[in-house]
Amino acid sequence: MREKRMMLGISLLLLVLTGVSFLFFPAEEPSMSRMLLESQEELLGTLEDTEEELLTKLLFAGEELPCDRETGTFYLPVDMDSKEWEAGAFTSAEKGVKVYLLDNPLEDEKEISVREGKRYRLLAVRDGSCREYAVVFTGLPILSIETNEEIRYEEVYGTMRFLLADAKEGWAFESVMSGHIRGGSSRLNPKKSYKMTLYKENQTGAGELRKNKVSLLGMRKDDEWLLYAVYSEDTKLRDKLSLDIWNESGALGIESNGFYGYHMEYIELFLNGKYWGLYGLMEPVDYKQLDLTKEGEAQPEEFLYKQKDPDVFELKGNHAVQDEAHMEVLNRYLELLNEGDAVFKQEIPKLIDVDSALEVWVYLQAVLGMDNIERNIFYPVRYEDGQYRMYFMPWDMDYSWGNVHDFEALNRSRFSEEIWTMRIAWRLGDRLVELDVEGAREKAASRFKELRQTVYSERYLREHIQSYAHQIIDSGAFWRDEILWYDSQHSEDFEGLADLACERMRFLDTALADPLKYLELKEYRE
Repeated sequence: MREKRMMLGISLLLLVLTGVSFLFFPAEEPSMSRMLLESQEELLGTLEDTEEELLTKLLFAGEELPCDRETGTFYLPVDMDSKEWEAGAFTSAEKGVKVYLLDNPLEDEKEISVREGKRYRLLAVRDGSCREYAVVFTGLPILSIETNEEIRYEEVYGTMRFLLADAKEGWAFESVMSGHIRGGSSRLNPKKSYKMTLYKENQTGAGELRKNKVSLLGMRKDDEWLLYAVYSEDTKLRDKLSLDIWNESGALGIESNGFYGYHMEYIELFLNGKYWGLYGLMEPVDYKQLDLTKEGEAQPEEFLYKQKDPDVFELKGNHAVQDEAHMEVLNRYLELLNEGDAVFKQEIPKLIDVDSALEVWVYLQAVLGMDNIERNIFYPVRYEDGQYRMYFMPWDMDYSWGNVHDFEALNRSRFSEEIWTMRIAWRLGDRLVELDVEGAREKAASRFKELRQTVYSERYLREHIQSYAHQIIDSGAFWRDEILWYDSQHSEDFEGLADLACERMRFLDTALADPLKYLELKEYRE
């Protein structure tokens, strides 16, 4: 009995001593500094170079990193706003393969390394053979997609991994997915935009797939996501600037359980082992986003139309049958738009939300949304107080802030100096102002004056342009995208864009003070 007590006492003492030793001499966590290969020449002299793929999966902090296989370059997203390098070490997922750093990131300033996209050499070693790889640190989140075949217009299934940049705990997300190319004229670009749907099942060939609804980068929780190619305009931030302005102005003016805008965040994309450049991860505009009643739900059914071209409209959503009843509200709107002044002024307020239309009209004047004059407008239709009412929402804002179509270069933009003092002639808004429907002139003038204190203020414009430039430039993504997509346009004159945006606001201070007189300005025409 005495021996048992003695053994128990010794065990407790050892437990206490162990705890104290960890308190004063904690176990050293894996780090990049411990991976540095000392006496490189001596070791390399004993190894034989091989063309065999030694490092198929590189891990950092336990998570697999995406790789551009052609160049053997792995990418690790990091917090570019922190001067401290991330804790963790690079390891191989394959047994028997050791990974060493030939270059020391810790000797460099993190901010400069990330911005310049510096490549750090890695050495993979197995059984006396070695092969050199590299790692690049980026400041943006990374989405890596693997499919069995190239993503085209028909649905293709595969898997996705999403890696956050600002954390190394719970920083990876995986899902089964399907995807296809999306977009209108943008389909002609070599750099495509995509739609991605997430699923919960691990196998895509058997059984029914269940939707996998998640929130990414603080955006809505859903299974459907858009990957916007950010191709046609040079600064890569016009669309996001315009979008965020709308989200903080027009989208908030519509009372609904839904949201009459959409969000976008910058990421970098990998497709089937290839680096694919700078992208925008976006929420789609659909019935869920707008909280519209779908077919088969509580009646009456509500509608979402989209104008794709001057005379081309489509009904969004899934419908068992599309007949004239589905298009009745849109057809009535188009009829009224072509009616005489008296009928238009009397009847249009019964069908549309005039304030919503004026919000879009003012917005298009401010951001110079020339590509939204006769296209890229959503028409949500809600059933309110026993009747249908139409609202309005802009979409796809890359041709804005002075950029117009360049017809000599396929589906790209050019900068127009003359548009900065011209009018964006959105027909519905023009008629509302011309006929002063429901006091449209005073409402438009007052609304612009109000927004000059917020989203159209010089402070807002400069701060947001600077913030977006920081994301895409200081992450290194802008330069990588420029090298990869050299046929696209890239300009880092963000300060010049901010100056012009503020100049446009000062021009509108006077021009929109009298909206009726503003209609006399020369309108932009392609």
